[in-house]
Amino acid sequence: MSNPYLLLIETSTEVCSVALSAGESIISYRVVKETKSHARVIALLINEVLKEGGMTIDKCDAVVVSEGPGSYTGLRVGVSIAKGLCYGAKKPLIAVSSLELLARIAAGDGEILPDSVIVSMIDARRMEVYAAKFDSSCNPMSPVEAVILDESSFSAELSKGPVLFAGDGARKFMSVVNNPNARFVLVDADARGMVTSALKKYVQGDFVDVAYFEPFYLKDFVAGITKKRLL
Repeated sequence: MSNPYLLLIETSTEVCSVALSAGESIISYRVVKETKSHARVIALLINEVLKEGGMTIDKCDAVVVSEGPGSYTGLRVGVSIAKGLCYGAKKPLIAVSSLELLARIAAGDGEILPDSVIVSMIDARRMEVYAAKFDSSCNPMSPVEAVILDESSFSAELSKGPVLFAGDGARKFMSVVNNPNARFVLVDADARGMVTSALKKYVQGDFVDVAYFEPFYLKDFVAGITKKRLL
């Protein structure tokens, strides 16, 4: 099918978004920017997007979900509901890198030169980010890494020319880097940024196993420890 209908779910950060696409076109879209709201709003957003697009999950050709890295809880919520929809409607599941979708959003919003490097960043703890490098066509140039930011981070890339830092993690880097080649696009992770990658995977039949697929957390979840005395 040249213009498949895809339900796109993005929950890798504090922003929760859902979109419905037909081919490269977005038919409907919803977003909620509220901390720890994913579990509460995701089903509602999906229902609203499908209703507005005049679709049901049975008529969609595939479900697309951001695979991570990112928020442990957010990724669990997004992947769980995506897998549930695929099980119930017998639809294939497509997983898209959270950092790749950020690169594609940044490439659309920023002034990208042919030899530019895009560094996608998702906020982690303190001065740490999940990051990966992409070329100007959003092809990956490095594996995903957890990076603790300081003034010398990405100095090798910045010494060679302009580097576009994208995502909520880039805001941290703005406060420590002082290099004229550093440029910033403070875009949110967004379901609409998955369309290009998802379409490519759909055409190639690049689906993940619904039963065994797990989000790419990169790091193990660490629960907070209460400061209150138990006794």
